[in-house]
Amino acid sequence: MSQLLPALMRCPRAANILSVLAVSLMLMTGCDRAGQKGGTGSWFSGARVDTVTVRDTITLRDTIVVVDTMVVEKKIILRDTILVEKEVIKRVEVPAEIPAYYEKAWKRQVAESIAKSADDKTCFLGLNSLEVRVGMNEDAKDILSEQRVKDKFELTLRQYGVPLSDSSSPFIFFTLQAFWKDAKTIATFKISVSLIESLVFYRNNKPYKRLVVLWEDGSIGHVGKNFAKETFLEFIEERAERVANLYLSAN
Repeated sequence: MSQLLPALMRCPRAANILSVLAVSLMLMTGCDRAGQKGGTGSWFSGARVDTVTVRDTITLRDTIVVVDTMVVEKKIILRDTILVEKEVIKRVEVPAEIPAYYEKAWKRQVAESIAKSADDKTCFLGLNSLEVRVGMNEDAKDILSEQRVKDKFELTLRQYGVPLSDSSSPFIFFTLQAFWKDAKTIATFKISVSLIESLVFYRNNKPYKRLVVLWEDGSIGHVGKNFAKETFLEFIEERAERVANLYLSAN
């Protein structure tokens, strides 16, 4: 025995195995623990069994979650400054003379706004010459031709010194209309003379042109067939003298 103990101490694994065998032998023989105790072991009797608590040591490994810290670098972006030329319109009041045509247009506008109605003489004011136009219907042409009527009217104007032209505005418009009755024995007539001018007026900012009667004179009557031509010539001369008097008094 004295030699066995040192050997077991040198071989701890063998000692462990023998210890297990010894315990098993005791359990099989039913030894009573209340019996006599030995110096180096224990007696076990009866059916009692010691409970051996074996404590296992468990090593827990903590899981450490590492959160990566991302460092975001701030980049400073330098933008080029582009110089752009910008046109700036400055309104500067500069004293200037008013053009003559501006002043003339302004005066004309003011004059038109305060204009008064014109009399017969004023309608012929400022005219350099007159043009004579003639209009006749078919019954009147049976008595006198248009050319004969025009020649008579212009001759009377020349005798009074009124200048004539082939194209002018305003112009003189002489009309003669006749209507036969009773198998062309009696003629009813209408004679008129007008001063007509072409005027421009505006509607919705658009210009329009129209012939406007500035002055008019006339008469109506009836005459027999044998005296119709002489009567018409007298009326033509009378109306021409009326026009000549107005023109000369105005100019």
